[in-house]
Amino acid sequence: MHADSVYLDSLAIRKRIEVSSRAPSYVRTAVQDMETARTSGRVLVSYRGGSLRERDLVRWLAALDPQIPQALPNASDEQINQFLKAITQRQLLIQEADSAKVTLTADDWQQVRAEHDSAIMMLGSILNLSPVMLRDSAPTPAARVDFAMARVNDYLEKVLHGRARFFPVPPFLAETLRDRAHWTVDEAGVRRALERAQELRGDSTRAQGAPNGPQNAPRMVPAPGPAPVDTAHRAPGARPPR
Repeated sequence: MHADSVYLDSLAIRKRIEVSSRAPSYVRTAVQDMETARTSGRVLVSYRGGSLRERDLVRWLAALDPQIPQALPNASDEQINQFLKAITQRQLLIQEADSAKVTLTADDWQQVRAEHDSAIMMLGSILNLSPVMLRDSAPTPAARVDFAMARVNDYLEKVLHGRARFFPVPPFLAETLRDRAHWTVDEAGVRRALERAQELRGDSTRAQGAPNGPQNAPRMVPAPGPAPVDTAHRAPGARPPR
C-alpha cells in the first residue's frame, strides 16, 4: 500500500496534474445534467499529455458508488478538487497499463460477459419480454416496437403503484443504448407522466385520510439519479418512446 501511494504521488508530480479553477462549479452542473455532460469537452483537470474532461467524469461516475454523484453538489471546492485528482490518477494508471500492454485475462472477460448476460436476463424477466416473444408476437419491426413499449409502460405503472421494484438499466449498458439507438424525450409523454404522478399522489392523500388508508396507499418511490433531460440525441424521423 505504501508503494502504491508513493507511485501515485510520483505519477501526479511527473504528469503535473492541475485542476481547473472552475472545475468545482463545472462538476456541480454536470451531475445535475448528466446527459449534457456526457458529450461535453470542458476540461476539469489538465496534465502533461492530456486532460480529464466532463465526458470522462461521467464515465467514471457510472463505475463508482451511486451515492458519489448525489453527494458532489453539496461538497466543498476542496473536496471536489481532491476527488478529481484521485479520478485523474486512476485515468493515468489505465493509460500506463495500456502502454505496458496489460490486458484482461480470459477469466476477467468471462466475468464481464456473465454480468452483462445476467443484467439482460434480469431486464427481460422484469419486463416479461424476450427476443423469441417479440418475434412470435409481432410480425413487423414497428409492431415489435409497440409490443415492447406496452410491456415497458406496464412495468412502470406497477413501479408507480408500488407493485414492482424499480430496476435501473446498468450504467454502461444504458450508455451504449443512448449512443447507438434512436431515441427522444417525448414532451407529451412527460406531461402524461406528471399528470399520472399527481393522480397517484391524490389517491395516496385520500387513502391516508380514510380508515386503514395508509396500509393500502400506493407508495411513490423516487428513482435514483437526476431527472432525464432532453438533449441533442434526437434522430431525424425517429419515433419517440412512450
